[in-house]
Amino acid sequence: MKKLFFIPLVLGSLAFSCKTKEKKESKAIIQTQSIEVASVERQNFVNQISASGVLASKSEIKLAFKTGGMIKKVYVSEGQFVKAGQLLAELDMSEIDAQVNQANIGLQKAKRDFERVKKLYDDEAATQTNLQDATSGMEMATQTVKAAQFNQKLSRIYAPVSGKILRKIAEQGELIVPFSPAFILGTGTDAFIVNVGLADKDIVKLKIGDNAKISLDAYPNESFTGKISQIAQTINPASGTYEVELEMVSNGKKLISGFVAKAVIHPSTSNSSLVIPISALIEANGDQAFVFLYKNENSSVMRRPIKIGKIIDSKVQIINGLVEEDQVVTLGSGFVSDGEKVTLSHK
Repeated sequence: MKKLFFIPLVLGSLAFSCKTKEKKESKAIIQTQSIEVASVERQNFVNQISASGVLASKSEIKLAFKTGGMIKKVYVSEGQFVKAGQLLAELDMSEIDAQVNQANIGLQKAKRDFERVKKLYDDEAATQTNLQDATSGMEMATQTVKAAQFNQKLSRIYAPVSGKILRKIAEQGELIVPFSPAFILGTGTDAFIVNVGLADKDIVKLKIGDNAKISLDAYPNESFTGKISQIAQTINPASGTYEVELEMVSNGKKLISGFVAKAVIHPSTSNSSLVIPISALIEANGDQAFVFLYKNENSSVMRRPIKIGKIIDSKVQIINGLVEEDQVVTLGSGFVSDGEKVTLSHK
């Protein structure tokens, strides 16, 4: 009877012990946080460059007077088509014609002086120096006449080629300074450009042919493609930037010079960088952030400070703090602490 009583007691004790162990294990499993991880990867990281500018016709020609003065007559209006050689505007020629006449009078006197000195020189009544001075005076007077006649010619603006007056800047009766544009002549309507100013740190990343995406305020739902056609080799002292010309495809839309444009340039050169999903970041502040690093050997996480760079789409560039093939927590990082045991969730 003692044996029969002892065996059930032992069996009951073992059963109770197993149930207690199962409850403890079950409780441990419930308390372990489930996470998802992603590996640190290396990929080409391209920095997009954003800029703004103004749309212009690629075939635009700025027309100006070489000399300054009062505009006597403007013969064309904005939007008008003109033919090559057509007179567009002219200055009041009173002062300019007087300068030409004055130069001609000076040349006539210089010629008379030369003839007189040469005759004296032939009669041995003048020196070689006197003859050289007279010769120089006549040559200077000749050049003065040429300069005055050149200025007289450029006191009128003629259309160098056939085209359309895109903009009339100056009006009849206005005083205008030399080389100040009076008209902008467009010789075509198919090719348009956008000029943007960039800093030196951006200009070194670009080369001719790099692609760009352009948007215009006039067509907010339209995207235009473009590419770099020119890169300035000197800085613009007025803006302190380097000008880049983007040649743009019109997409069949009506485009007018002066439209405000925004461009996103994609440099063809890229750098290989470490990247992680942006969802792995915690407590990011500027270029400083933290991630939880997953340790496979003991199924735990470790808090790690890192330095980050550019953010593009859903990826962030890693400057330092991680190495390739490290695994970072992307889901559940807000519910774990440094050194905590976790359960790895498999998607």
